[in-house]
Amino acid sequence: MGTLLIKRYLWLIDLLTRCPNGLTLKEINAEWEKSSLYKDCGGREISRATLRNHCNDINDIWKILIKCEHAGGNSYYLIKKEGKDEFEQNTKWLLSSIATSEFIAQSKDISDKILFEELDSGFEYLNTISIALRNNTILSIEYQSFHIGSPKQKGLLVEPLCLKMFKRRWYMLCRRCSDMACRIYALDRLQKCELTSEHFTYPEGFSSKEYFAPYYGISTDGYGKECSVILKAYRELPKYLEAQPIHYSQDIKERYSEYTVFEYRMIPAFDFVQEIMLHAEQLEVLEPEWLRQIVKEKSAKISELYR
Repeated sequence: MGTLLIKRYLWLIDLLTRCPNGLTLKEINAEWEKSSLYKDCGGREISRATLRNHCNDINDIWKILIKCEHAGGNSYYLIKKEGKDEFEQNTKWLLSSIATSEFIAQSKDISDKILFEELDSGFEYLNTISIALRNNTILSIEYQSFHIGSPKQKGLLVEPLCLKMFKRRWYMLCRRCSDMACRIYALDRLQKCELTSEHFTYPEGFSSKEYFAPYYGISTDGYGKECSVILKAYRELPKYLEAQPIHYSQDIKERYSEYTVFEYRMIPAFDFVQEIMLHAEQLEVLEPEWLRQIVKEKSAKISELYR
């Protein structure tokens, strides 16, 4: 499936999301002519047969249903058949992608004034892994960790379970075929990733969203069990945290002009501790005490570097 076709699908999803009451084929084509994709796709309007095929493909790939209501003049509109939360989960990144794509296409004349962050090199393996995820195919990988002294792992057979992006890096959660243990591999540390001819049975009832739900970020090497974490944020940091919560469980316990106290229900792991350290003097751990001590010890080591 070509990149241009995927962009057409994303464009259609975005358009119908913005028009919840539906659009006729004529109205869709009127918007299509304004799109930056129109010329890239040969300047041709979308036929009813093509639109029907697009709707079928979108449903097959992302489980997003587009229905045509004949009684109202052949209007096409989205059906949230999987429930609001799951529907938004399936579409949020799609709409973000098309919005960014359209923005870039329409800003070519000022490209020297718009700066983007670069993604890691691991994106080259995304297509291979997506095929494996779609067909439950076992992968053969070579992996070199960044940890000092870690040996290169060659011919490692894994069952891919999901992909997750965190801070501009792609990660793959998978089961290692040798012992069926779940492992997370960063794509920028992969030196080879190939499809095998072997297939596996995807674990019944497994949810990647639920797997990562207790954690912040990608690391699952928690310091303990799920618990209540209470953080005290100072100065302008509370506004940043309210605008973009660290974790979905974030809740405000107390709010004052000088500080705000936030509570989380999670398993504090490496990435979460690093996020706390990132905000340094503006974020204090109140509970649990053992997490407060970990941050205190790390802060002491940082202080030693600057003596």
